[in-house]
Amino acid sequence: MDYEEIQAEIQRGVDAKQLAGKGVTNGGPTLRDRWRRTMFYQHVDRIPNFEFGYWAETLNVWHAQGLPPEVTDEASAYAYFGIENWKTAPVNLMGLMPGFDHLVIHEDADYVTYRNSEGTTERINKQGDKSIPQHLDFHLKDRATWEEYRWRLKPGPERLPANWAELAPAYNRRDYPLAVGMGSMIGVPRNWIGFHNIAMMVYDDPELLEEIVETLCTLVCDTLGRILPDVEFDFATGWEDICFNSGPIVGVEFMRRVVTPRYQRITNLLRKHGCQVAWTDTDGNILPIVDGFLAGGVNCMFPVEVHAGSDPLELRRRWPGILMQGGVCKMRIAEGKAAIRAEMERLRPLVKEGGFLPGFDHRVPSNITLADYRYYLKLKRDLFGAGGVPQYDESKVG
Repeated sequence: MDYEEIQAEIQRGVDAKQLAGKGVTNGGPTLRDRWRRTMFYQHVDRIPNFEFGYWAETLNVWHAQGLPPEVTDEASAYAYFGIENWKTAPVNLMGLMPGFDHLVIHEDADYVTYRNSEGTTERINKQGDKSIPQHLDFHLKDRATWEEYRWRLKPGPERLPANWAELAPAYNRRDYPLAVGMGSMIGVPRNWIGFHNIAMMVYDDPELLEEIVETLCTLVCDTLGRILPDVEFDFATGWEDICFNSGPIVGVEFMRRVVTPRYQRITNLLRKHGCQVAWTDTDGNILPIVDGFLAGGVNCMFPVEVHAGSDPLELRRRWPGILMQGGVCKMRIAEGKAAIRAEMERLRPLVKEGGFLPGFDHRVPSNITLADYRYYLKLKRDLFGAGGVPQYDESKVG
């Protein structure tokens, strides 16, 4: 069965999992082919080897453990470890245009306090490892301050790269998976409004919050509508970092009533142009809102944070046919080789079943040793058949 036929079957409502074993005959085994086959439960000679990057201090710690000094960023680390990757079209889907001016409010020997481009006042330490910024104040508080954001969210051709006419034909000749953004209905507004404030706005001013979501959805659809006719994207990526270990900050009912219909509009547009897979980056326990995501056409979960309650085996048990990327518990990888092997063996049946690209369930922290990380990647290739060739002799890892 050709890949286009598979897409037609899915558009008619056939679960991708039911198409397992039918094969894909549309070309050689490129990384793009392997990604598509894996995501559609097809046989593949080896699965793509994707990961989620590293915390800023991790590579520095690993240098003292033998990591070559020239490996200093994600790109050089991926090349060194033999990790593959996809690309994302550089479209300004829903950024503030223009952003707020960066303003330093106070600085001393230890900390700097500033207002960032999204209007948020933050403080960050200047000593040692860089921390996640401490949020001190959020500019978006009510309808008056919303007006300062809304005029910065206007649609228009300036949201596309200036060289889009040259990029599009090149993308159509690609041999790698290509993603396009699909926005953030709640995660980005949370950055503007604040964790506590957005949870309260659901009750204090739900009309305003829905207006914000609708504005973003309209902007996303307008921008996507300008590029989707030119390129058939393999998948769409979103960002909804809105869950902690007991569920979403805005509540399940709000997600289903307000967010799900907006994602339906976005994913319907994507599927109209051949993009059948949509995932959103959501940390924490996503189980309470998976139904809402799936109903909105978001059919792939990422990064499936195990320790927070989003175990990939449980997701597949409860939602057969769901697609996932991530799902390898970083906590277990930090516990040494026996725990690493146990975690990989636990996920092995899911990898074999398909529709799952295993990788760290967040960025690699510095408490994982370089030796254990190399061992994890070796098992990933040996047990899962993951691709990629490292720049060191992996036969000596163990």
